[in-house]
Amino acid sequence: MSSKKQREARRRAEREQWELDQRRLAARRRRGTVLGVVGAVLAVVVVVVALTGRDQPDPGAGETQVRDTELLASEAAGEAQASAAAGAVEAGAVLAEDFTVEPGTAVDSGVRPAKDDRPVACGAEAPADARASRPRYPGGPADVLEDGVDYVARIETSCGPLVIDLLERDAPVAVNSFVFLAEEGFYDGLEVFRDFGAVAAVQAGSGDNTVRWDVGYLLPDELGRAKREGYPVGTVTTAGTGAPYTAGSGFFIAYGKEFDAGYRTDRVQTTFGRVLAGMDVIDTMTAMDRLGMGGEAFAERLFLESVTIERR
Repeated sequence: MSSKKQREARRRAEREQWELDQRRLAARRRRGTVLGVVGAVLAVVVVVVALTGRDQPDPGAGETQVRDTELLASEAAGEAQASAAAGAVEAGAVLAEDFTVEPGTAVDSGVRPAKDDRPVACGAEAPADARASRPRYPGGPADVLEDGVDYVARIETSCGPLVIDLLERDAPVAVNSFVFLAEEGFYDGLEVFRDFGAVAAVQAGSGDNTVRWDVGYLLPDELGRAKREGYPVGTVTTAGTGAPYTAGSGFFIAYGKEFDAGYRTDRVQTTFGRVLAGMDVIDTMTAMDRLGMGGEAFAERLFLESVTIERR
């Protein structure tokens, strides 16, 4: 079978599985959107209580007063985090891992992208920071957007440049996160690590070049534009799992109509940008050979060499 036919067969199989998963997910969302958000808030409470309470003194040590004081402090911290989280969800704001941390504060993740001996695509070289550990931001991103300013991202990749119009009016929270991370240098040296063939989109923006990365905060849904216009080719969206507050630093760039069709009945990804120039670069990427059973990893490495923000 030719490589083109193999890719088409792979995408048909991925598509069938994707549609089945989306039907199941849509059913769960209809039943439990509210419960899901409440559950996320309660999960934050549990984590905070667990983290802040694990160093409490041994009750058998006889230090009852110290124990009670620390228990009260732990409970107060948990209640404060839960209150802040509930307020953020109600306001449609960023859900921070720890609201006591100043927004924009970088914390070393200690996680480096795995060593990789694949060649770099298009005759390029790996950036010097390709294996640098990326920080997390448990207090969320700093507020960097300015009123009345139009934002454009220029991305230099291994195979050429992309120009993306950022849609700050339609998705101010997602755009603020992207601009903040870009200006922190977070994206520089990361990979376009996945071709999500089931929905015809490439994925990038993960601090360890995997779908498991956690940047330290979660973004709300901002779905107005997606519901109005769908996801045309060239759309740039968040890369959540399809439930509220599951998106972080990662993003998709849609290169086929399958992206719109895959989310036609359930617009769950926030549209925060559109490609103005460079879809030919995406076409070059998606024409490359794949690795692995799922065929989502590229046979060559594709880097975001730099991401620069322009203000207009």
